[in-house]
Amino acid sequence: MKKQFLFLFFFAFFLAASTQIQAQSRIVSGTVKDMEGNALSGITVMIKGTTIGVSTNNSGQYKIKAGAGSVLVFSKRKFIKEEINSGSGGTIDVTLYPDTRKGKRKRKRALKKKK
Repeated sequence: MKKQFLFLFFFAFFLAASTQIQAQSRIVSGTVKDMEGNALSGITVMIKGTTIGVSTNNSGQYKIKAGAGSVLVFSKRKFIKEEINSGSGGTIDVTLYPDTRKGKRKRKRALKKKK
């Protein structure tokens, strides 16, 4: 009888714990566009502080599983990085703006022709 009670107790505990863990992660999805409303493909969407990330498809859409309150980082070369709190999940559409700052860009050097 005692073994059955312990078995049921641990079964209920692990069931409740797994439900709690699943409740903390949500699917976040949306579309990334530029300031003119054009879909941006190849945008990296990362969960800040982790190595978990995805890229947007050709339609600018993404889908990522993130914990409640996680910060999503949207980035691509030549665009200003955007950080947005995922909240409790759902749809988050993002607009990225071009990075017009000068400096830190690699400049191409002209090659001199030998005569």
